[in-house]
Amino acid sequence: MSSQSTHDNAKTPQQQPQLPDNWDRCHAYNEKKRRYCRQMPAPNQIYCGNHLHLIEEGVCGSKRPSDDAEPSDDVKRNSKKRKDRGARIPCPIDPSHMIFESALARHVLVCPAAKEREETCSREYYQEGTNTGGFGDLGDEGNDTNDAVSGDEATTDLDRAQQLAMAVLRVFCSLFPSAVARSSNQKDNPNNDDLSDGVLVNVTEEDIYNALPEIDLSSAEEGIAKDIAKHRVKAGGSRHLHQLQSILGHVRKNGLIPAADDDSDYSVVEMGAGRGMLGLVTASAMGAAQAQNAASSKVKLYLVERSGTRGKAETKIRTASGDASQGNDSLRLDRVEVSRIKCDLAHVHMSTALPFLAKEAGKRRSIVVAKHLCGSGTDLALKSLRDVARSVDGCVMATCCHGLCTWKDYVGRDCFLGLFRGIGDLSAFTGGDFDQLKRWTSASVLEDSDHKRGSAAVDDEDEHNVVVKSQNIYLVVNDLGLACGGRGLGRACQRLIDYGRTEYIRKHLFRTKATSCAEKDFITSSLCHYCSSDITPQNALIIAKRC
Repeated sequence: MSSQSTHDNAKTPQQQPQLPDNWDRCHAYNEKKRRYCRQMPAPNQIYCGNHLHLIEEGVCGSKRPSDDAEPSDDVKRNSKKRKDRGARIPCPIDPSHMIFESALARHVLVCPAAKEREETCSREYYQEGTNTGGFGDLGDEGNDTNDAVSGDEATTDLDRAQQLAMAVLRVFCSLFPSAVARSSNQKDNPNNDDLSDGVLVNVTEEDIYNALPEIDLSSAEEGIAKDIAKHRVKAGGSRHLHQLQSILGHVRKNGLIPAADDDSDYSVVEMGAGRGMLGLVTASAMGAAQAQNAASSKVKLYLVERSGTRGKAETKIRTASGDASQGNDSLRLDRVEVSRIKCDLAHVHMSTALPFLAKEAGKRRSIVVAKHLCGSGTDLALKSLRDVARSVDGCVMATCCHGLCTWKDYVGRDCFLGLFRGIGDLSAFTGGDFDQLKRWTSASVLEDSDHKRGSAAVDDEDEHNVVVKSQNIYLVVNDLGLACGGRGLGRACQRLIDYGRTEYIRKHLFRTKATSCAEKDFITSSLCHYCSSDITPQNALIIAKRC
């Protein structure tokens, strides 16, 4: 099959599957999640209330297949009332919910999202856009980005795309030389510096994946599963629990969990916390470590999240009670004090929200954690620490959704420009080039055959397998004959984005003011896979700590 026909096949729309047998839920198909809506339908309808607008759009009839009876008078009146109200449209203030077009003027005055935003903006730690803008030079034609463009309108010239692909592999194999060693069967020479095109095209997806160590520490923290069940904490399923265990293992391995005789005051800040499960596990593990030390105080947990959610960690923490039977527990929820900072990471002024971080650390030790902090959220979180980094002892962040990153908010711009202009052998690197690379990252979560169908293999149970349309990646891979395939090239792009973040941490965020290494005030930063890709394909972990 020619490369052109492969490219054409990638544009073929996905075929909607048949309804499951005995399906009694909404008949609306969600193409992004590749499944049908699971909400209960409205009376005598095949759609739920959120998808009734599909009837007016002519997607399908409104009657349930098993119901041949004449609609009741109530149903007819309700149908007429809906038509009188006009079409359902996204709320202009918060597009996550729909409203009737005729009610727009009235709704914007009473929309809960508007009131919530007004309340958020009134808080003292809210500063509009304080953490946006990223870090570093915008590069050549820095304003030439495609962030507002999607689909075919943002197609990059094929020759340029091929240059970028080879530059990605060249930079990746220079930073992680074991990939070339494996590809060239030179495992005894991991520092092989042969980065010729002939060597790079033979680097496989497995070589790229194994270039980073896989350090799964979940088995060392198996005890927390029993305590989570004991406290009836909804950790999110076995795979999420596995990830929590491994991340906690890395926190402990890097000396960020206190010793039994340590009476320092500990604080945990979880960025993009959601329900706050990682913060709960980390803080309560610290509490358990200090449980027998009468001089120690409770661990302070701060959850930074822009939106509300159900099943929050603070509910379990505030209702937890301590007793003698918890002496050997791995988690001590009763030894944790929790506060939630409800603000977007783009706007939270951290030294105002957490004033103790702006002061000298003294006896207080603080760490920052995050699990699956999507896209630019990781960059915003890192930049928010710029004024308080001197009081932070360590940072452990699991990244994801690299396709949602933006050049203007990326904190590793200086690193990228230096690498691609230097090792990558590109005369220039623009925001448009970064935009192409971030789209390629989506291929790392695609099945091998998905590019032929033009669809994304997204796991229904993992909301973080966000797929942004990959432009030309398989066309580029096929034309260059890259052994790594689209998945390998996409994963290489992911790791380079994360590498730029670790360099920002090491060189700028936690930059030492010490005059010598003897003062023990410097940072080490690293990347690893904290679990297998079978648990989650978004399995990279950024670790930074003071030595």
